[in-house]
Amino acid sequence: MHAAPDDGALKAFASSAQEEMAMRIGRRSVLKGLAAAGTAPFISHHAFGQAAAGPSEAGQIDIEKAKAEGKVVLYTSLDTKIVDAINAAFTKKYGIEVQYFRGGSSDVTGKVLAEADAGRSQADMVDASDVAGLMLMKERGLLKPFKTPATGTIAKELRDPDGTWIADRLTQAVIQYNTKELGSAPPKTWSDLAKLDGRLVYFSSPSGDGAPRLYTLASNLSWDLLKQLAATKPLRVQTPQIITQVLERGERAAGFLQNDNIAWRSKAQGKPTDYLFPAEGVPTEVGACGLLKNAARPHAAALYYEWWMGPEGQAILVDGGKYSSRTDVDPPKGSVPLSKIKLLAPNHVEYKKDKPKILDRLAATFGGEWGN
Repeated sequence: MHAAPDDGALKAFASSAQEEMAMRIGRRSVLKGLAAAGTAPFISHHAFGQAAAGPSEAGQIDIEKAKAEGKVVLYTSLDTKIVDAINAAFTKKYGIEVQYFRGGSSDVTGKVLAEADAGRSQADMVDASDVAGLMLMKERGLLKPFKTPATGTIAKELRDPDGTWIADRLTQAVIQYNTKELGSAPPKTWSDLAKLDGRLVYFSSPSGDGAPRLYTLASNLSWDLLKQLAATKPLRVQTPQIITQVLERGERAAGFLQNDNIAWRSKAQGKPTDYLFPAEGVPTEVGACGLLKNAARPHAAALYYEWWMGPEGQAILVDGGKYSSRTDVDPPKGSVPLSKIKLLAPNHVEYKKDKPKILDRLAATFGGEWGN
């Protein structure tokens, strides 16, 4: 078991996310969601507004009805290797297929909202590192209150009191480095990275994925730090997975704000990489999940939700290098307990309110397209 992360960080996160729940997802994300809705041939249309009967708590799940429903449709931003492992074990146990759409958190949220607006709600369960997005789904009446035994293992700041969403994981943005180049003298702090001119890599997509953790670092430490990192002319790539590939090949020496689970997996596989949590603080992102109120397959969805949040599903998540939000689940093998890490919580309110200015500032600092 691991101790809960710093209570102050959780309260700061919960406060900022709660204030933001009424704010709208940007036009770009909604348009992406509509586009994705038209390119999901494996999902049949399900009219939004047709309330689906089904369980409202774990004890009401009918496994035979779940099997008869045949499948579950998941929208998620979680790493595909972990999703595939969770799904394979679920299907093996229950014989129920899991089909899923995987995208960035903004894409997942935008897709759910766009389909609801179009009257074509298709997902049974949603999971994303975008708690403010799930709060917005709740406000629009898209999520279903559900009582799960997992509630007792999750800090109150990491779950909706009405039961529409619950945190399943925390992702920390770390420093990852190539051990062949830096093994004898790895960077210990964020500012140490400024010494690696031309040898850094980071991720951010043209739609702005990756920007929130940069903002979290800047707002908690300083914008001057980002300027120092940008002055090294870092390589910008699309995803955290590519950061690891670049480092494993020795094309760069270190990556900043990398997903800890991806860095963990690279090290566990014996690749020439390692990672660390700088003592001055590490940006954290909370991932959460919820059931869609109008799920076409309510029993299969609830069964899958319980599997995902239960000991079996969370154990698979941890085996993939993720920190579980459950206090009764150990951290990934060889990982530092969350209670020993200084977590820098994102300020969702300020980020959403000032997003255009923030993205402009990031573009001015690093160059390139940031979705602004």
